[in-house]
Amino acid sequence: MKKSLFLVFILTIQSVYSQIVSYDNNFAVNGKYAITAGANANYLTKILQHTDESIYFTYARDNTVLNSPECVVSKLHPNGTLDSTFGNNGETVISNYFTAVDSQLTQQTDGKLLIYGFNTDGSVITRLLPNGQVDTTFGVNGVAKITNVFTDFNGYGYGLYVQNNKIIIYGLSTDGPSNFYKIIYRLNNNGSIDNTFGNNGSIKTTGNFVFLDSQSNIISLISDHSHTNANTLYPNGGLEKYTSDGQPLTSFGNNGTLAFNTYPGMVGNALIDSNNNIICYNMNNEIFRISANGAYDTSFAFDSANAYPFAIISLSSVMEKNNSYYIAGQTGAMGETFFISKLTPSGTVDPVFNYYSETTPTSEGIGDMIINNNSIIAGRGTHILKFLLSNSTLGTSAKVTETNLPLFSFENPVQQNLIYHTKERVQSIEIYALNGKLIKNIESNNTRISEVPKGVYMAKVVFENGKTTTKKLIKN
Repeated sequence: MKKSLFLVFILTIQSVYSQIVSYDNNFAVNGKYAITAGANANYLTKILQHTDESIYFTYARDNTVLNSPECVVSKLHPNGTLDSTFGNNGETVISNYFTAVDSQLTQQTDGKLLIYGFNTDGSVITRLLPNGQVDTTFGVNGVAKITNVFTDFNGYGYGLYVQNNKIIIYGLSTDGPSNFYKIIYRLNNNGSIDNTFGNNGSIKTTGNFVFLDSQSNIISLISDHSHTNANTLYPNGGLEKYTSDGQPLTSFGNNGTLAFNTYPGMVGNALIDSNNNIICYNMNNEIFRISANGAYDTSFAFDSANAYPFAIISLSSVMEKNNSYYIAGQTGAMGETFFISKLTPSGTVDPVFNYYSETTPTSEGIGDMIINNNSIIAGRGTHILKFLLSNSTLGTSAKVTETNLPLFSFENPVQQNLIYHTKERVQSIEIYALNGKLIKNIESNNTRISEVPKGVYMAKVVFENGKTTTKKLIKN
């Protein structure tokens, strides 16, 4: 018996597919929150979402007295309006930060906020209560300083993590004019240095990027030779792994170190995903993956030259959720068009989400992104944007009614020919494997697809009016 694809009651599992459809007009003003006057768009806005869906964010505001930007922390209600009860009328100024770099922001499990930046003496960590007031139980009057940790002016060359009830920070350090390296410190919950970590509280590494994996181990990726001894120890790059307490992870590589046999590629930025793989991307718009065991992952392939009907000028953000990767970047003659896209676990463009793009008067890129089931929240220049995702759920169903019939349907499972029914004019139907690979493109009704192997596929229907819909297809 053949049934409408829309119901797909043959399948016992349920899958959700989504794409950006519009701004959330119930958020701020038409889906866009404009950060207060004086915000400096040259510094990335860091954003995080609390469990109640309120949004904390940092930005840089020009201070004419300091003749330098200063860090401001603020909070929005879930609807995108300023929470005036936070800090001082909606904001807290971190007066200790005035080195021109992006401030880092994270949240402890108790709701307290950690903000990490630099001044002329070194690194500064400030802790705020959830209401924006300084937590005076942390450090000295809410501030902890480490004088020999500095920025290398690369937003991924310094940062912080919450490790259980501890705080991990890292940055650049030096023993002299020609001997510099990355240094990792662990702080106790009160802001003091944890001397049980590493070598009396710290680890020296030749890595460029530092991560905390899902087991709270510390991972250092060595991707260039700008740090002392990196060229000698790791001519092709490598990994160093440490236990959660900062000791070499002896079960990995050679006593915690692994030198790559071949050069995997230039790394501009990197992140660690939920499977402990390291995702690398660079100014050549390449994205590649290094497995948790340190091997170059050939199962992941992103073709930046042919992925989209436009040329990528730059990639500005890559994030992972549920084994998929969300990327943002810029295109257009001057980078005036930004885009957001989703990649499958194998690195191909997700055929359902595909991409969203928008041309604007400025060339600012998307920075931080928060990926929710029904929305994406993103920082861009001096704005926080909220996009709505449309979710099309295909799953089990008990019966068919006339009102449930879709505008587009076809007999399912399909054996020889794909015969569809719709009142709208169809431009094409693209059949994709579940890994995102395009299997066949159909341009007319009653097209023979007998050569398509048996299995479950996704069919993306493109109408002549520009609308699209996606259906699940079963081939017998």
